[in-house]
Amino acid sequence: MDISFEKVGRFTPEQFWENCQSAARINISTLILDMDCVEPKAFMEGLRQYRSYRNQVPVIVIALDRQDDDGMIHQLAEMGITVITTAPGTNPKSIIKALIKLQPGNNQTSGTEIIEDSEFNMERIKDKIYRYTSRLTAAPLHGADVMDLELPDLPVQERVIIQDRIIGTITVAVAGAESKMGATHFSILIANYLNRKGYKAAVKEANNSRDFSRIEHAYEGIKDFVSQTTHFNINGVEYYKSSSSEDMSKLISYGYDYLILDIGNMEDNDWGHEFYRAGVQIIVGSGSEWRQPQIVQFREKHKHMDQSNWLYCIPFIEKLGIKDIRKEIPGNLIYRIPPHPDPYKTQSDTDALLNNVLKKYLGEKKKASTKNILYSIIGACVLTIIILVIVLLVKL
Repeated sequence: MDISFEKVGRFTPEQFWENCQSAARINISTLILDMDCVEPKAFMEGLRQYRSYRNQVPVIVIALDRQDDDGMIHQLAEMGITVITTAPGTNPKSIIKALIKLQPGNNQTSGTEIIEDSEFNMERIKDKIYRYTSRLTAAPLHGADVMDLELPDLPVQERVIIQDRIIGTITVAVAGAESKMGATHFSILIANYLNRKGYKAAVKEANNSRDFSRIEHAYEGIKDFVSQTTHFNINGVEYYKSSSSEDMSKLISYGYDYLILDIGNMEDNDWGHEFYRAGVQIIVGSGSEWRQPQIVQFREKHKHMDQSNWLYCIPFIEKLGIKDIRKEIPGNLIYRIPPHPDPYKTQSDTDALLNNVLKKYLGEKKKASTKNILYSIIGACVLTIIILVIVLLVKL
């Protein structure tokens, strides 16, 4: 006999993790999850927790309104998880049959009959959008509430949950699968995106191209402009030229939220080793069909390194080309960079891409504490009083 219980709603990370642990304590035939029931990072963590205990149980994930190149969808598929997804703007009626088939107890009812039922409306679908469902295979429980059962405790690793917050500098390294892949352009896109989000960002020219000097020249717009500085600022982002003497420790000591390393070609590059140490590792490859093998060769050349967190970003490529590259590079996330000729202008599609690429690394921005602000006000008042006293004494 099939028995099901359902958790419905939008969950906090702690609630979702607790539900996953509860499901892991029960012998179930299928676990069905809605990817929108909790924030993405918490969803993946809860799913990993569940599979660490029940790795043989099939998992089905429902993900509505998703782009073809959604990195999280492909990550789930690579984990061997069945994903039911729809493209943005898809008629909700197209998911009715899938929803019905996934619900326990509907084996005797045809999808067509339910769709044609005048009482069947989209409100019933909406009730199923945010859900956490487990299908159970067990003996009859005579109406007992599954969640009230005495379940055996499983060893659960103690965790300390800390609210995401930027502590220190997050390093983002951008390298090219070969020369002239657009690593500098993409580094600037990343820096400007983070700057618009309110983070303090800097870009280091970690190569010998001297492109930053030409960027500064173009920004100043002065004929025969010659700069003797080793760094400059454009729209709140600090750019450090290759001629600057700052090493990593010095750059990090400046207190940036994000430091983007424009490494480019890693061959004969003194900064190449920093790519392996970076918190975010991005490789920019070519979308041209005849140059795509270079991406595979790049990966093979560095096979001695841990590549589990490498993110591949490909410009000037169609969605079909992205699928071909995913087949050649299983296990890594592949993203399509939309056409974006001016990195200093905002584009919604590029912002959406960068949000997908960096969302795992975006924390809550540090805010000045109320105590520090109060001390600053008191200090300013004291200074003002001292100045007034000095002026009065001078007049006397």
